[in-house]
Amino acid sequence: MSRSRATRVIRASVAASIATFVALFSHVAAGGTMPHWLGIAVPWVLSLAVCTVFVGRTLSLPRLSVAVVLSQLLFHVLFVLGADSGAATDGAATGHVHGVPTLDLSAASPVVIADVSMWLAHLAAAVLTVAALYRGERLVIRLGVLARELLAWLRRRILSGDILLPVVAEKPGLVRLPAEPLRSARVVSLVRRRGPPLSFVV
Repeated sequence: MSRSRATRVIRASVAASIATFVALFSHVAAGGTMPHWLGIAVPWVLSLAVCTVFVGRTLSLPRLSVAVVLSQLLFHVLFVLGADSGAATDGAATGHVHGVPTLDLSAASPVVIADVSMWLAHLAAAVLTVAALYRGERLVIRLGVLARELLAWLRRRILSGDILLPVVAEKPGLVRLPAEPLRSARVVSLVRRRGPPLSFVV
């Protein structure tokens, strides 16, 4: 995988993850039912595909906005379909006309048509997601540029000698005396113990 492609996949993964979390939070906060884990995983995968197509290799606010808005639409539909809404089939077990079960269409209406508060929550989630991703990525890019400039400045200072690195002094090792002086000292001691001949003493 090339570097540009890896950057694109990473950017899309981050965008899809943040969009999923913000959309789920806004959906539940607006009164929606907590979806099943499949109702969260499937929108995330679809959002990842959408973000990979629209985000691109370079940071673009229009493409990022389109990706997030499409992701929010997917999130709302799939969150509602993935929620445990058992009330939609309550009418099938009660009341019938000539053996045909009746359906309660009023219970299925929230699945198709969301109220105003739900759409406002998803709109706020989309705006928050775009702002967080766009500003956050620009901040990360600026911090990376600042770090590279700081490392280049330190490298120039070290090479020019303005900054001296500390030199660690080596510990002196044990000095080993050679064996030859020991032998010569023994010979000197033997010579000192020799006295004059006995003939001169008598």
